This record gives sequence, structure tokens and C-alpha cells, in this order.
Amino acid sequence: MRIKIYLSIFLMCCLVICASIYYTNKSINILSKEKAEQIYNTRVKEYKVILTDKKNFLNSLAKFISSSQTVIDSYLKNNRKELIDFVMPLYKNLHSTDLLEEIHFFKRPAISFVNFANLKAFNMDVSKVRADIVWVSTSFTPSTHFYVCRLYPGLRATYPIIYKDKLLGSVSFGIHIQAFQKLFKSLGVNDVSIYLNNQILKKSLLPEKFAFFKKLPSYENGKWKVLGNVYNIKLISGLETENGFVFTKIEIKDFFNNTMAYLIIKDDISKSLQMLKKRALNKMSLEIFSFLFIFAIIFMLFKWLFDKLNEMNHILYLIKTQKFEEIPKKTPPKDELDVYKNNIIDVANDIKTYISLLTQKVEKYSDKAYKDGLTEIFNRRFLEEKAKELFLKYKLSNTQVGIIMLDIDDFKKINDTYGHDTGDLVLISLVSTIKQIIRKNDIFIRYGGEEFVIILPNSNIENTYKIAEKIRKEVEKIKIHIGDKHFSFTISIGISEIHKDDSSIYEAIKRADINLYKAKRNGKNRVEL
Repeated sequence: MRIKIYLSIFLMCCLVICASIYYTNKSINILSKEKAEQIYNTRVKEYKVILTDKKNFLNSLAKFISSSQTVIDSYLKNNRKELIDFVMPLYKNLHSTDLLEEIHFFKRPAISFVNFANLKAFNMDVSKVRADIVWVSTSFTPSTHFYVCRLYPGLRATYPIIYKDKLLGSVSFGIHIQAFQKLFKSLGVNDVSIYLNNQILKKSLLPEKFAFFKKLPSYENGKWKVLGNVYNIKLISGLETENGFVFTKIEIKDFFNNTMAYLIIKDDISKSLQMLKKRALNKMSLEIFSFLFIFAIIFMLFKWLFDKLNEMNHILYLIKTQKFEEIPKKTPPKDELDVYKNNIIDVANDIKTYISLLTQKVEKYSDKAYKDGLTEIFNRRFLEEKAKELFLKYKLSNTQVGIIMLDIDDFKKINDTYGHDTGDLVLISLVSTIKQIIRKNDIFIRYGGEEFVIILPNSNIENTYKIAEKIRKEVEKIKIHIGDKHFSFTISIGISEIHKDDSSIYEAIKRADINLYKAKRNGKNRVEL
């Protein structure tokens, strides 16, 4: 039991440690995921704020310029110089601070009027490459969108120029897509890359403009051109984590609702993760130490308890083996278990006294007239009067007791053939032979006529069988001489033992008697159990 409990404590300790490690790792993973999602949500919000800000900025400029009387007069007079002189200071100021990439004026429906990015190019029909201008010219509705024109990919605000309900043209304000890259870098992110749709770039840009993008690193077999560093990630909106980095992936759709680009924002959360892991590991270490401390206390309590129980068990063993002289003396009790131990010692001393009295009485009874006159062994009266005391003695000492019951085969035939004197000689010879085999403390009883009972203290059923078989063989060798003749005889034997649930010794004798008659039925001269 001690080993089982110690093993259970050890297994529980291992289980708690494993559970602590498992849930710590799980907690670290959850915290890492939450940190990554927090970064991702922050970057998405920042992107939306920046995009909204840029849209509002471009729309405000476009609305202001498109409604300017100078601009309207320039359109009515078809005066490019007047328009250039009016807008150029604004363009230069905004362009020099990277707030604006382009201001482009168009006549209806989509004829280039003034392009501040290329003043030499005008009076060209751009309807095939500027579908957004065509849409504004036909719908009279402003639009803010991403678009790849012949010069660059970026965010544009297109606004109609209307005079007296008549469309004169439109204006387009544009910001290069790289402006978003620079803005996010200014926010302190680790890195920003833009994956541009190569097919849209090739189709829309002028060859000399596409040449710049053509030299950029490619991704997915040239499907994408990358402004910035290339990362092996899956191009789909959402977040992706790898080696302590969080990649926020934002899809950018153009005017045609095609995927024009992906804005990839890289954040380094390795230090944050290290701090999270350190805190989690410190918490786990504290938990494990606490559990080990608790288990150590439980182990010591069980060890103390088992030591006390072993002391009491040893005293019980000394009582069982009747080694009363080795039983320790009572000590002042320090706890309840010491009280129990002292009580057991008191009981042991009482049992010692009682057994001593019983022994004296048994010896006394042996000297009385409880012996058979012919064989000088105990008679049936002895058993009838002392059965209870003997049974109690064996029960108190927890002694295994074997029972042998034997009967001379065909004894009546011996008496009828040779006479009763010869029969008496057979009984005396039988008893004499058995006395030489059994021990001094074994109780040999003539149970009646030619039936005998032998009580064997401290003998289990296997040992009882061996003794019975030895008796049977030795009796078989006896020779009874009558003049110049002799004859032999045999015995049948039934054996049993006293059971824990027996209420008297006669229950064991009855079982032996049943086995005796079983031996008779099975051919005599045999032992049955």
C-alpha cells in the first residue's frame, strides 16, 4: 500500500508538472496570437485612418480647384498658360513635400489639357487608359480610387469641372502608392513592402515607366513586383506570423475592383514575445515549485503515518507470534496514533496473561482423567469439555490448525476373526506408531471405538496432508503377531483445517469426518481432503 500511495503521489506530481507545462505553452501561444492580432488590428486601423485622410485631402483639393473661377476661366478661354501659372505654385509646394504626385486637368470627355507631371504632353485622348476620367465625365460624379495610369500606380481623386451645369472637363489629383510605404515606416514599423500586380503595371504604364518596375524583385513567378523586401508569405488579406514577426497583409483594389497591390507591413514582436514567455515561465516555475512543496508535505505526512502504522503492525505481529517479551513498553503519547499504539500494547499484555492462564489450564487438564484407559491418549470427554477453550486459544493467536480424523479399515472383521484382545493390540500398536510421528503439542484423541482425531496447531492443510500420508504409510507397515502367524491392517483418513469463519472446532472435525467416509467409499487405505 505504501508503494502504491508513493507511486500515486509521484504520478500526481508528474501529471501536475506536465499539465502546468502544457497550459503554460498553450497560454504563451494564446498570448502570442493575441499580441499578433492586436498588432494586426492596429495596422489595419492606421491604414484606414491614413487612407481616409489622404482621400479627404485629395477630394478637398480637387473640389477647391475644380470650383476655382480662375480654373473655369482657363477652360473657357482654352488658356493653358493661365491655368499653369495659377496651379504651379501649389503643385510645386505639395510635390516637393511628397504630399502630391500629380495634378492633371482634362477636357471633356478625356482629353489631356494640362499634366503638371509632364507639361509637354497635352491634347491627347486618354480615354483608353483613364477609364476613371471617362466615368467622371459621363456621370458628373467625383471618385476617389486606386489606379495605375501611364505614369505610376497610386491613389487618385477625380473631380468634374462644371460651369452653369455644363461639363468643361475634370481634374485628377494623385498620390504615388509609395507614399503609403513611407508613412508606415514613419510610424516605426519594422518594414513595409508593396507587392504590385505585374500584369496591371505592364498593361497600364508607359514602357519607360514600366522599366523601373521591371527591375524590381519578382514574386510568385513574376506575378508580382515588389517595392521593398520580398517575404515568402501567402498573398491574402489578414495576418501571418513567422519567427517573431507579424505580417499585416492589406489588399488594395483599383478602380475596376481588381487586386492592384498588397500592402505588407512587418512588425517585430520578438521582444514582446520574449517578455511574455519570461513571465509565463516564471509563473509556471512558481506553480511547479508550489506544487512540489505541497507534494513534499503530503509525502512527509504519509511517511510519518506509515512509520506509525508500521510500529503498530509490528506489535500485532509480535502478538500473533506470541513474542510478548519483545513488545515495547508504553510511551507518553505525542499524538492520537501514539494513543492507539499504547492501547494495542495494553491489549497485548491482556492477551499474554489470558494465554498464560489458558496454557496452565490445558496442562492441568492433561493431567486429569481425560485419557483413554487402553491407549493412554485423550478421550472424547476431553474434547467435549475443552473444545471451546482450545478453539478460542487458536482464534486469539490466529494459528492455523489442521484436523486429522482416521478410522481402522475392517476393524469389526479383525475382532470377529482374532478376538477382542487382538483388536485391543491393534489399537495400542496404532496409537504407538502415530505418537512417534506427531509432535508433543499435537492433541491426539480417541474419538470412539476405532476412530481417532488429531489436532495439529500451526499446521496448514498441505502440512496436515503430509503428516496424514506419513501416518497411513507407517501404519501399513505394522505387523500383528499371533503365535506363528501375523497380519497387517490399514486406515482411512480424512483431513481438514479450522476456517476463519468457523464458530467451533466441531465444524472442522465434521469436514474431516466427511472426508474420512469419502476415503472409505473410494477404496480405503487413503487420505482425502
